[in-house]
Amino acid sequence: MKNLESKLFLLIAFFIGTWGALFHSMQTGLIALGLIYNIVKYKDDFVRNIKKYKYYVAIPVIYILYSAVHTLIIVTSGKYAGLKPGFGIFEKEFLVFLLGVLYVISLKSFVSLRLLKQFLLCFCISVLTFNLVMLFHLGGENWFTAPQTVVQNLYASRFGGTKHFLNGEVYLDAQALQSYAAALIAYFFGIIRTKMGEKVIAFTAFALFVWLLSLTVTKSSILSFLCGFVIFNLYFFRKLSVWQRWMFIGVMLLVGISGYIFRPASFDQRWIQLKQEIEDVNNGKLDGGSTLVPRIVFYQSCLKNIDSWGIWGLGVYTNVVSKQWYQASGNRVVASLTHSHNSYLQYWMLMGVVGLVFILSWFVYPVKSMICSKKYSFLALSLLVAFFIDSNFEVLLIVNDALPVVMFFLMMFYVFRDQFYALEHESD
Repeated sequence: MKNLESKLFLLIAFFIGTWGALFHSMQTGLIALGLIYNIVKYKDDFVRNIKKYKYYVAIPVIYILYSAVHTLIIVTSGKYAGLKPGFGIFEKEFLVFLLGVLYVISLKSFVSLRLLKQFLLCFCISVLTFNLVMLFHLGGENWFTAPQTVVQNLYASRFGGTKHFLNGEVYLDAQALQSYAAALIAYFFGIIRTKMGEKVIAFTAFALFVWLLSLTVTKSSILSFLCGFVIFNLYFFRKLSVWQRWMFIGVMLLVGISGYIFRPASFDQRWIQLKQEIEDVNNGKLDGGSTLVPRIVFYQSCLKNIDSWGIWGLGVYTNVVSKQWYQASGNRVVASLTHSHNSYLQYWMLMGVVGLVFILSWFVYPVKSMICSKKYSFLALSLLVAFFIDSNFEVLLIVNDALPVVMFFLMMFYVFRDQFYALEHESD
């Protein structure tokens, strides 16, 4: 089949979108198939690129070897005898980090600017179609009889919470992450396209993705999106003339004021809830809550025991050991979970200092590459910053719904730095 590697790449882009969260095995299988095909077809190029990015490939390889040695030592030591180890950590290390980086490097042989644009478009289409299906799945025929009531219910239920659909599950925060990623990409296309019709479509898609994000009423995701949006507009703003800048500021103010005036009641409820929990924290009342208080308790429970994991980590016993801390915390929400609600803290607890350095390195490499080459992609920076901030409040770099998305983009930002830079400077 002609250009099979390109078709597989675009299909993978679709599955990197929200649909992939429902079909993890298919997503992984497609990436493995794409890698094998690319190696067979572009063997010499692949070997050459592996040598070029040898230090980048070494990140997951060294981490996997360290994890294996760490597991062997901690299991045979008998320190946590009687507790059940969780060997699932190796699945992510092999199937997301190592497989992902090898596949992205294998793309260097044929991915053009045009194909990169199609990749971003396929990702957005995936996110859009999933959310539209969810809108009708949750609202049904009431969209035609009582649309206002449906919208109110969607906000009240936070877009239905975690989705259980087609025998799969999509974590609400992962869905929100993909929505704001698609929104930033749509906004990017709205800026770089020159034809008015394409600009209208892109900015309409942007507005739709922002609305879909708002339905989740997810504070961390909305904050992350706004930070990424501000960074991207720093790039946009400097390209405008003086009168265009004033017009842009006016439009942004109008949108902001309109959003505040017409905000749904659920946003006010979440704000009241947050203020109440801030007051509870100040008063030392840490037995309840559903947003800020549980996170404070999570961090306190983990840091109280930092002597047992601060340097070397807990490895395959992380979940089962931390679960004991959470159950002893006295907070009913915390007691029911097994993670810390912070991706970086979770990797730190998992493999100690090595784990923390490992996960941070994926964010550092693209930024370092841009600085050294002086080729800055503001689309890449806006998404990277949004992902980084969001991961401070959720375990998005742990759950299978979000980890492949974040890592695939971070790897693309590093390996295809020049192409992302070129996307923003085609018309310069």
